Amino acid sequence: LYLRKSATHLNVRSTPMEFVRNVLLIDDNSNCNFIMSEFIKLADETIRVISAESVEEAMEALKVAGADFPDVIYVDINMPLQNGFEFVELYEEQFMALHPRTRLFMLSSSLRLDDREKAMAYDSVDDFVSKNDIDEFLKITLSKRVA
Repeated sequence: LYLRKSATHLNVRSTPMEFVRNVLLIDDNSNCNFIMSEFIKLADETIRVISAESVEEAMEALKVAGADFPDVIYVDINMPLQNGFEFVELYEEQFMALHPRTRLFMLSSSLRLDDREKAMAYDSVDDFVSKNDIDEFLKITLSKRVA
């Protein structure tokens, strides 16, 4: 069992454990994608990291991913054109049923309670995290095994 605790949410999944092989980063800020990618490589250099700077680019990457579909997705909430919530809605419509073990984490530079509540209302979202805590969060979510 995978057990996740947060300040306002408790979630138990009964899916088998698997290794993290592929990660998708979605953030309109290329510097944020670069920094997160470097943190991921420090955690495990064998993890394949794909970066997207828009929802459209991320959806295209998922459509062609095939066997390399992400085990973990980190998506920024605040992006121009389409935001992270719009990505989650598209992801749930098109990919969630096909890839139920993919873990999705929403990131934000703000800690607005309404953003957290909205994020945690989606079935596919595992957690909501402040970008200020991302280095520690990546260490936890990228430990060799995930649900």
